[in-house]
Amino acid sequence: MPEKHELSHKLPGIDPLKEARHTPKDRLKVSSASTTVAKAIYIVEILASNADVGISLAELSTLIKMPKSSTHRYLVTLQELGLAERKDGDRFCLGAKVIEIAGVFLAKSDLRNESQVVMNELAEKTGETIHLAVPSGREVVYISKIESPHALGMSSHIGSRLPMYCTSLGKAILAFSNTELLEAVLSEKLEARTSQTKLSPAALRAELVSVRSQGFALDNEENEPGIRCVGAPVLDYSSKAIAAISISGPCERITLERAMQLGPLLWESTRRVSRRWGYSA
Repeated sequence: MPEKHELSHKLPGIDPLKEARHTPKDRLKVSSASTTVAKAIYIVEILASNADVGISLAELSTLIKMPKSSTHRYLVTLQELGLAERKDGDRFCLGAKVIEIAGVFLAKSDLRNESQVVMNELAEKTGETIHLAVPSGREVVYISKIESPHALGMSSHIGSRLPMYCTSLGKAILAFSNTELLEAVLSEKLEARTSQTKLSPAALRAELVSVRSQGFALDNEENEPGIRCVGAPVLDYSSKAIAAISISGPCERITLERAMQLGPLLWESTRRVSRRWGYSA
């Protein structure tokens, strides 16, 4: 057992305006020499948050608070670099170059590679979807996934960003992180993703104590209706969470009883990965 110490016009589930609010304020304080680069990266992030439906020039111009003419120049440059492309004529989305860059990063990701054997074993034992995610600000980002062989499963993709407070991956990371991260998550109003989302900071704090004690966290339809998940952290030499692995599936297959049975199995599995990063229970 671990020591008891101290996810209008928008992509479903992702609000571009919310993403903008989460953008580090430091972006607004960069030197003039790097302002162009910062704006270009910001545009790429917005394109990513609208990956399925794309975004129009007018919508993008409003989000980044720039004239259409200036916004269009950025888009043209990003298109020339392969980082953006037109979608359905008058909308823009990420270009194929982003996939190439992400592929190189993921292929060389030590964490992803070190976790693959354990993820494969969990997928074979459980028959459910397995995710590996890392913290990114107040959210988690999927960096690896193994699909369930079942026809009925869950919809997710590499690069998806989800809130920490209502996902098993996020809660597993929060329970084994410094208090500053938890306070940052709680500094903003917790929004209901489903009718089961827990919105009380006090309740989240209490739940994280249990997660710390048992080594795994539950998402009981708190992020997506009909989906239950179990998550456990990957820890480094200082016992701090650097990632988390989850088992996810429909509530029909992952009952609460089964979820509690999968928890210890997952915790033992993630500890194997953690040991490769210097963790010692």
